Amino acid sequence: MSSRLKLLLLILVLGAPMPVAWAMLHWQIGLPDKHVARGELSPALPPLTQWPIEWQESDDWWLVWAASDICEERCQAEADKWWRMHRALGRNAERVYRLRLGGDQDALPGERQLSWLTERPEWVADAQVWLVDPQGNIVTRYAPYVDAKDVHKDLEHLLKRNPVR
Repeated sequence: MSSRLKLLLLILVLGAPMPVAWAMLHWQIGLPDKHVARGELSPALPPLTQWPIEWQESDDWWLVWAASDICEERCQAEADKWWRMHRALGRNAERVYRLRLGGDQDALPGERQLSWLTERPEWVADAQVWLVDPQGNIVTRYAPYVDAKDVHKDLEHLLKRNPVR
């Protein structure tokens, strides 16, 4: 009797995790409430090569943000926020370019600034941010005046998942 009980217990211990995991997934019980991407995935947006700017490809990631045409104090604060976030990437900072679209102020160190060749597209809002892969595809889009911590976490995750070639 004791050997049968031991065998039954062993089968129960080894076989229980799969039904429990299925039940947790099916009824969404006990799953961590964790965000994968803090930005909005936007596969419908055209790649940066099709935007009305003079963009040149590179082998690095891009942090692109749209400044207003008349860049005031708030615009400079946004530029400073992205400069600080870029510095917070540490050794990965050299793998990311910052690109400011529009605005009438001078670019900060390490930042590239481009003007719109034509009218600004309708999907672009002031202070909106995009993460762009090395091929120019939009990976994530963020709402205007997004918290830099959210972008930083997503960018670190992308850089970790896409090691240097």
